[in-house]
Amino acid sequence: MQDLGMQPSPVVGDWCAVQVYASDRGLIEAVLPRYTVFHKPVVHESYGIEGESLEVVANVNLGAIVMDTVHDFNLRRIERFVSLLYADGIQPLLILTKIDLLPDPEDYRQRVLARFNDLPVFLVDSISAHGIETLLNYLQPGITLMLLGLSGAGKSTLVNCLSNAMVAKTGEVRSHDGRGRHTTTSRQLYVLPNGTILIDTPGLRAVGMNSSCGDVSESFSDIHALALQCKFSDCTHTGEPGCAVQQALMDGELEQDRFLNFLELRGEAQSYEQVMAGRKQKDKALGKLLYQYRRGMREYD
Repeated sequence: MQDLGMQPSPVVGDWCAVQVYASDRGLIEAVLPRYTVFHKPVVHESYGIEGESLEVVANVNLGAIVMDTVHDFNLRRIERFVSLLYADGIQPLLILTKIDLLPDPEDYRQRVLARFNDLPVFLVDSISAHGIETLLNYLQPGITLMLLGLSGAGKSTLVNCLSNAMVAKTGEVRSHDGRGRHTTTSRQLYVLPNGTILIDTPGLRAVGMNSSCGDVSESFSDIHALALQCKFSDCTHTGEPGCAVQQALMDGELEQDRFLNFLELRGEAQSYEQVMAGRKQKDKALGKLLYQYRRGMREYD
């Protein structure tokens, strides 16, 4: 048995060794090794959101970005979510909801694929169940799917449609912007009729970065490939000679908005890394101070 003192606290999605002591009761003895861990999106104080990168969901295979196509369609936000999921080793997919309110839903799919050519995109209407069968056919029994999105994106309604039952509480949204109150206030796990494990998460108000610069670069695979052709290995793509990324921008091969968002996310990631490094240094200094204090107390005794 592993030392329980070294065990992480269980989170939604964990598999645990349990000692059963009643028909519906048990004691968690150990958390089994995780193959992925999703960290709650945060960003440090410079960007207005404080907190630490907490481990909140484990053993996720697929991360579904759920987006209200009518009120919140945003390519930059998709990039932000994709970077977060890639940083935790989770395969992303995109679910565009409320397509019944659109004159041409397929146009939105094409706009996404023009920027993310390898991102699976699903168009659904959770009220009529249009597109749900296609999504269910993509999901496999035994895999774990996590839903991510802003408040009011329609995650809870989607859960009910996928489950073919009213298992999740839903709420009203404002008609002018599609936003609503949090109906999912904690992470909930469901098992769909097809055997897929589904984890619903509370709607986000902001999506901060808690990934490294390397994770951000890898999530922008086209920019990462261009960067390998730059004259300097440490090129920042902001003015150095022989920059292949800047050349692609001038040639029209790279979309300017995508590049600007890359710079923004990379900047947030750099700041996050600096804050984490600063906290680590402070913790190390505090640990050293406590050690010296305890040593001095032993000598005094």
